[in-house]
Amino acid sequence: MKSLLFIGGTGFLGQSFFDYINKRKLKIFNLSKIIVISRKRKKIQTKLKTKFIKKSITDITHIPVTNYIIYAANSTNDLENLKGIDNFISLLTDKHKKTKILFTSSGAVYGPGKTKKRFKEFDTVNFKKVSTFKGYKKEYAKSKIIMENRFKELGKKGFNVSIARLFTFIGKRILINKDFAITNLINQAQNLKINKIFLSSSKDVYRGYMHAEDLIRWVIKILVKSNPKCNIYNVGSDEEITIKQLAEIIAKKYNKQVSIKSKNRSKKNIDYYVPSIAKAKKELNLINKFNIVKSLEQILKVWDHNIF
Repeated sequence: MKSLLFIGGTGFLGQSFFDYINKRKLKIFNLSKIIVISRKRKKIQTKLKTKFIKKSITDITHIPVTNYIIYAANSTNDLENLKGIDNFISLLTDKHKKTKILFTSSGAVYGPGKTKKRFKEFDTVNFKKVSTFKGYKKEYAKSKIIMENRFKELGKKGFNVSIARLFTFIGKRILINKDFAITNLINQAQNLKINKIFLSSSKDVYRGYMHAEDLIRWVIKILVKSNPKCNIYNVGSDEEITIKQLAEIIAKKYNKQVSIKSKNRSKKNIDYYVPSIAKAKKELNLINKFNIVKSLEQILKVWDHNIF
């Protein structure tokens, strides 16, 4: 039996992870113990022996030796993110060289998508591209690039590492976060005081929504295949959908209309954030079992029945 250290295991990814493994016996994983390091202690249902360490990764003074590590810690403070990764790496020893380690990066490292071209792992990633982002997203993307480079250096030192560049997701754990577009759309759809779902954008916004179950299945497969080559994989759905189309699907279920409020709207001005997943398909035989319609049906059912 094996053990896993999950750093930052109480967010969407962590909660979806526990949902997934609680329903399955995973021969590929064969876990018996999980250690979670997180700044916040949230109530998580788990069937496995689980130890919680309520601390920021910046304050940890020891990294336990486990078979697997998922590094998913993320702060809105990018300097804290960098401090955390540096502290984590400084605490690794030769004993951790047998550990499989996965770092959850982001598709944001590719920079803004201004054409309908899916991002590929061999696309150039640099500060110049992400500097065209505005506000928080620019510093966030820069920090992810730096952190990816730290993990590549670990691979060169003989550590078994991998990088998962995460894109956009859908699942019941997304519902508690009001910052996501899909949560806002569902909230509007369920509001009995309005008969329309309102969108406000000067761009055609394209996304590829990956279901949480597919997300966790992919993360596990990438994790167990970690090696010193530090392979990088896009993790998401290549099934593109506009936010307008998404709104229309949701609106139809609740018998509402979609109203777009926007100034200077142009079809040439787009926001495209959809990955190519050909590499994961070819090298790891990974596919998405859920399409957007199936995913939406499930999440709306969860929402309507308030199942959490």
